[in-house]
Amino acid sequence: MLAAHDLTLTQGGEPTFVPHDTSAPEWGVAALGPQKLLYARKLARELAARQFPGAVILQSFGKQYPNEPLPRWQVSLYRARSGPPLWRDLDRLRLDQTTIAPTAADQPEKFIRALAAALQLKATPLPAYEDLEAKLHAVGSAEAKRLLPRFSRRQRAFISHPLPAEGDETWQAYFQPAGWVLPLGHDGKKWTTGVWELPTEEDLTLIPGDSPIGLRLPLTQLKKDALRTGLTVECKDDELILFLPPLPSFATFCTLVRTIETLVTELGLPPIRLEGYNPPGDEDAESIALTSDPGVLEVNLPPAANWPDFERVIRGLYASAESTGLRGFKYQLSGRQVSTGGGAHIILGGPSIEQNPFIARPDLLSSFLRFLQHHPALSYVFSGLFTGPSSQAPRIDESAYELPYEMEITLQALDTMARPGDPVVIDALLRNLLMDWNGNTHRAELSVDKFYNYHAANGQNGLIEFRAFEMVPEPDALLGPNLLLRALTACFAQKPYSGPLVDWQEQLHDRFALPGFLRQDLHAIVAYLNAHGFSLPADAFDAQLDFRFPRITEFKTGRTHWTLRHALEPWPVMGEHEGTGRVVDSTTDRLELAASTTASGEDYVVTVNGYRLPLRPLDGGGVVGAIRYRLFDNPWGLQPHIKAHTPLRIVILDTLTRRVVHALDYHNWRRAGVAYDGVPTTAAAAAARVERVQVPADLIGSPPKYWRPSRRPAPPTRSTCDVSPPRHEKNPDPTHHHLPLSRAGHPAASSLDDPAPGGIRYPTGKLDLVDLSGSQGEMAARHLRELGRGGDISGTRQLPLHHE
Repeated sequence: MLAAHDLTLTQGGEPTFVPHDTSAPEWGVAALGPQKLLYARKLARELAARQFPGAVILQSFGKQYPNEPLPRWQVSLYRARSGPPLWRDLDRLRLDQTTIAPTAADQPEKFIRALAAALQLKATPLPAYEDLEAKLHAVGSAEAKRLLPRFSRRQRAFISHPLPAEGDETWQAYFQPAGWVLPLGHDGKKWTTGVWELPTEEDLTLIPGDSPIGLRLPLTQLKKDALRTGLTVECKDDELILFLPPLPSFATFCTLVRTIETLVTELGLPPIRLEGYNPPGDEDAESIALTSDPGVLEVNLPPAANWPDFERVIRGLYASAESTGLRGFKYQLSGRQVSTGGGAHIILGGPSIEQNPFIARPDLLSSFLRFLQHHPALSYVFSGLFTGPSSQAPRIDESAYELPYEMEITLQALDTMARPGDPVVIDALLRNLLMDWNGNTHRAELSVDKFYNYHAANGQNGLIEFRAFEMVPEPDALLGPNLLLRALTACFAQKPYSGPLVDWQEQLHDRFALPGFLRQDLHAIVAYLNAHGFSLPADAFDAQLDFRFPRITEFKTGRTHWTLRHALEPWPVMGEHEGTGRVVDSTTDRLELAASTTASGEDYVVTVNGYRLPLRPLDGGGVVGAIRYRLFDNPWGLQPHIKAHTPLRIVILDTLTRRVVHALDYHNWRRAGVAYDGVPTTAAAAAARVERVQVPADLIGSPPKYWRPSRRPAPPTRSTCDVSPPRHEKNPDPTHHHLPLSRAGHPAASSLDDPAPGGIRYPTGKLDLVDLSGSQGEMAARHLRELGRGGDISGTRQLPLHHE
């Protein structure tokens, strides 16, 4: 379908992995750590052996973030599609070896002289020295302070103590070169070198720091016409490190790398660590990169122009990760299996800017934006736990209320734009709308940060990033949503998707917080694809939904089947806290209780901690309702006065027999309340913690207190019951039920924090009897008479209330 419209779509992504033991900080919130780099090197070796034979593994630097002293490392594999292998023997690279032979002190100089000869350069490599004065200042010890010059007013001179002549290896080591430098460039035909003359006519002194010496060369001190790129070799922590300079082309990079391996073999050197600048992009280059991200190891996939290539890389990646002890999921302390915590963002683009499908057809972008907004399942089913306006991928109708209105104007401009479109104009149209409510253009469900952003060095690649996709345990589960977006692109190429944006209002975080309604939306998406020539089963993506919203327990009452599972609960961002990070409140959770199509003659009412659970019908039969509750105490979060609701008592009442037919207590944590001994690392250990449901057998078969079935029940306006402590009772009886009052045309109050019309607050629930007496009963009766409903408060002081 894409080829019929002369469109070539490339696919990439950013899967994330973690080890089995995620207790270390680098697998929680920290970006860097010693284990993560070792895992990256292990995974790189496996990928080179399995999928990218002949590739070289290069360690370089990526992005640098605030409060981080150095840029984060990146481990990349590079392979040439043509010509001989870049690197033949992976054992010649310093990767995951546990022990290696130490590097002799003279090996850096020997190697760099041999390299100059191999490149046919008549050059004299330069020794590079650390700045001893800066080191003395940095150490700050009493010994260092004693060695620093000190001004004496009495002698009117600087007084300094000589460095120890011998016996102090710490300072004596700084008299030796920290490494060697070969000024190196390429003029397009041959390798070039030059003479570095420093204005002070002193030795080449490095800029102070902990980076490789290739990043600390004093290039600004060189003459204006001097060559300003150089290859460096150093010995650090018993490792021989080669640092490659920026090179003009991928071809020169390949030539240099092949020469280096030949010399390493001929000289019999121990495994070297190859670092430096990444080579320029090229059609002949194939690469994959592993980067450090908070809590995860991120893999930047190579763009694939066809589905077989993409599938091959994904399946090989999972196999390589498994063999190195990494996986695409983790366990929470409670035993719940969840995403790694990082993304598995999907990236679509084209082979080049000239062949980019989103530039050739700007209406593809408007079609995607409309379709995503019309189908919340694409926003929530494939995401992780963190959703909502403060998340990494907020919808356009979650960020700010005026954005959908402005987006309609932009979508019309994209629909009518001439083909091919102007990428500068497309970027200008979308940049200020696709962002979170803090103005961060990277955090958006559909991000254009890498489309044609001239503010970023790598921002003009024509890439569209779908960020509401997180990591999954199996390769098929990752391939599924990638295939879905590819199929949607083909549909939109065939016929652009149109229609005004939908004003979901509270349904977005109520109705579409429930897996039942999200499943319906998924099936509608599959039906759309099938109407455009595909043939997918309706439940093609149901397994994704089951992973995202796992079942807690299942049971039957009569002929009705019930399922309790996790649901969606957006995490709100909190006010300013210490540091530069954003703090979100994850202490509120939501569950879904679903019932199969109620059999004839069976009618049930469900209560949670004494409050009636609204049940909404699903297309095709069945009903669902949601329970929103406090998972654990949070004194600094939203609504800190509401304590944890544990256990949650769910009671099923038969309206015909007026008896409890089933009940269960769901514990948020260990029943005894004690702490867990670390995060589980195996499925068996996790499963033992997930079992936190108890059935109070003494309650089943008993009649509830103060209850009788309502004669005229009304459909609830919300699908969610907020569980919060009642204002009038400290310890509510879980079988004592209450009914909120409502005025005609106004929804009944849905929680204790929602006052009934007229400012009167009543206990919540949705049954038909409230036990009232005294002034409270008289006030309620007077309120009802004003509404034209009447009410007799004599006798038992129980007031029958009914919904319209």
